[in-house]
Order: sequence, then structure tokens, then C-alpha cells
Amino acid sequence: MAENKKYTPEEIEALAEQAAQKAMGHFREGLNCGECVFQGYLELGLTDYPPEVVALVSGMGGGMGHTKHTCGAVNAGMCVIGSRQGRKNPFAKATFEERVDELHHEGTGIYPRHGEYIRQCIAEWGTIECRDLCFPFDETTPEGNKERARNCKKIIGWCTKAATKAALQD
Repeated sequence: MAENKKYTPEEIEALAEQAAQKAMGHFREGLNCGECVFQGYLELGLTDYPPEVVALVSGMGGGMGHTKHTCGAVNAGMCVIGSRQGRKNPFAKATFEERVDELHHEGTGIYPRHGEYIRQCIAEWGTIECRDLCFPFDETTPEGNKERARNCKKIIGWCTKAATKAALQD
């Protein structure tokens, strides 16, 4: 995996905005919400993951397999964070206790970092459920579908930016 370079707050903000713009552009090109978020991040060139890794998030679109459950953009944001902050080898720590601490540790743990992103999503959007995010829009009409797509694009951009920031922060 590529070395984890340390970024200044200004660099993080610029990279996050760049990823968000790329992600929103991809939505106009027919990528689903999960693919947009992860692809936007991957195109920053900060990882050595192959481009095909975007396949891991393809099923997240439409709220996990188009079931309207957890928003695919939110889910893919978790993958963005994990791609940099997750455990590359869960067995790297010698003991059970060390492995659990690596997940839960208040200051540096994997769960708190990911959990903070989810709390930010809920604070911004009121929910992380696709059906609730889409509920205000009448998807049986062309106008409703267009408004829902605009809303999804905003969510995609926001999630990409927030997840990229979380991934790049120490």
C-alpha cells in the first residue's frame, strides 16, 4: 500500500473538494452513488489500489442493491475511510486484546473514526437511509426523478468530501 503521507488541513480541503467534484461528475456519466464516491477518491491517486477495486462498491447503489436501505454514497464513504485508515492485516497485532483495542481505542481506533463520519452524515442529512433521503421526491414523474437525482448528486459530493477528509486526517 502507498505510504500514508501527512497532509496539511489546506491540502486535505483541496483534495476533498477535488474528489467531490470528480464524484459528482461521475454521477452525470451513469455511475451509481457508491461508485461515484469511491471512484472520485481513487482518482486522487493517493492509493496503489487497482482501478478495478471500484467493483467492491458497485452493489451499494440505490441503498445497498437498490433496496433503498443504507445510502450507497454513505457506505462507499466508509470504504474510502477504510482504504486508508483500515487494517491491512487484522492479524498484525499479536494478541486478541491489541486487535480489539486497535478497533475501539478512543483516540486512534478504527470504529471511532468511521463512527464520526456516520454521525456527520446523520447531522447533515437527518438519516443515512436511501428511502428517507429519496422520500420527498415523487419518483413516478420525470420531474420528481430529476429532483431526486439532484439531491443524490449533492449527497454524493458531500459524502465524498467528508470521507476523503476523514481518510486523510491523522
